[in-house]
Amino acid sequence: MRKIIITILCICVSYAVLADTWFVGFHDKNGTKGKIDNPLEYLSERALERRQAQGITIDSTDLPVSRIYTDSLKALGAKILYTSKWLNGAVIAADRSFNADGLLKLGFVNTVEITKRDSIPISAATRRKLPEEALATGLLPATEAIREYEGMLHIDSLHKLGFHGQGKMISILDNGFVLADKLPIYEHARGKIAATFDIVNQGGNVYEFGVHGAMVLSVIASVKEDTIIGTATEASYCLFHTEDDASESLLEPDNMVRAFEIADSLGTDIITSSLGYNLFDDSLSNFTYEDMDGKTTRCSRAATIASRKGILVCIAAGNEASKPWHYICAPADAEGVVTVGGVDLSLQHSTFSSVGPSADGRIKPDVCALGTGVPIYYNEFKRSNGTSFATPIIAGAAASLWSALPELTAEQLKERIIRYSDHYMNPDNEYGYGIPNLIAAYYDTPTGVTYTATDKNEKIDIYDISGNHLGCDTSVLPKGIYIVHRNGEVRKIVKTEK
Repeated sequence: MRKIIITILCICVSYAVLADTWFVGFHDKNGTKGKIDNPLEYLSERALERRQAQGITIDSTDLPVSRIYTDSLKALGAKILYTSKWLNGAVIAADRSFNADGLLKLGFVNTVEITKRDSIPISAATRRKLPEEALATGLLPATEAIREYEGMLHIDSLHKLGFHGQGKMISILDNGFVLADKLPIYEHARGKIAATFDIVNQGGNVYEFGVHGAMVLSVIASVKEDTIIGTATEASYCLFHTEDDASESLLEPDNMVRAFEIADSLGTDIITSSLGYNLFDDSLSNFTYEDMDGKTTRCSRAATIASRKGILVCIAAGNEASKPWHYICAPADAEGVVTVGGVDLSLQHSTFSSVGPSADGRIKPDVCALGTGVPIYYNEFKRSNGTSFATPIIAGAAASLWSALPELTAEQLKERIIRYSDHYMNPDNEYGYGIPNLIAAYYDTPTGVTYTATDKNEKIDIYDISGNHLGCDTSVLPKGIYIVHRNGEVRKIVKTEK
């Protein structure tokens, strides 16, 4: 794939002068320059192909916001940081003399919300989000990392069949990707990075801010000495810096909205984000549990729209279960996304993994993956904790499965992953629907099937998920999932009735 490094084109703003930011929502899109019958003006060919393949039509949410409205804001002294076509608004910055309250008197404005005040000091909310989940707990051989993943999700079985996310584009939203452009472990991935966007700094270098995103990238894309570590090493990747480690404000969820929209326009297939929001430096901005209904916060609404555009959106549940908040954070509450919780190596709920339900009663998380002692890489292989790392495991696994089943829509892929999770028949708000079995999802065979060789001309070989040959009669096997080779041609997953 041709490597394209893209820097987002936005007005650069000096926050020393333009201290405060707002989200300004518009009533309509009168004056938009976009046309529904000419989507190549604002969507890439890849984005259109993804939608056409899934039967998704272009609608008014795809059209850019009104230039008339943004020009009016500029005339009043505002600087446009970026716009949101999905939520029909603009994120603006201005100095403290700017009359933001007066914007509501304009006929085209329906919402004005302060998103960041420079005068608000950094609080415990910011200290809380610093990388507690990225603490090293010992060196780890690469082969051990593979064994852990294959034992839990059976990703290795997909990889053995040659499916590594080929043809799929994964967008990662995080706090930056320091040294991912230099460390040897990312050499394989670097040739597959399609685009980078520093939304926090409006055109900065994503490799100069934050290590957490680099660790997430290692879970998906790393290869060491020809040994595959990542869950989707043949996908392409778009890297977004949306999280500002220096503060915690409503501007950061809005940065996520911007990233969702750019990822969609590029033709992204899967979005993965380990970010979640509930408490802020300005306590007046804090979300409540009642806000976790998938319809209230802008980042959750945008995550739902992204899923409706044919993107599989994977969001970390959060690490709040043992804290007073306890529940999932935004946008993990969004409808249509795959919210990912964490388990340990014994398949027990990670004590920190945020729980559901959403405020409107939906099961959350949706699925789980390894969240305690996750093998990651930065300067060396380490073990780290957090749904931050369970989420890219699922995102990469989903990319590998989708490369094996390209005919599926994003919604069908999500349903397939959930249906072949181990708590599917009895979901709860710690595990959701459980831990997915990727090879079972690939073969998609109904349960309760028993095969036995019936005559000497019929050859049946039965294997367990690890590839061990078990004979030719499933009736003698305990209840489980097996691969059947019938006459050397047909392979199926079987759950025996015993």
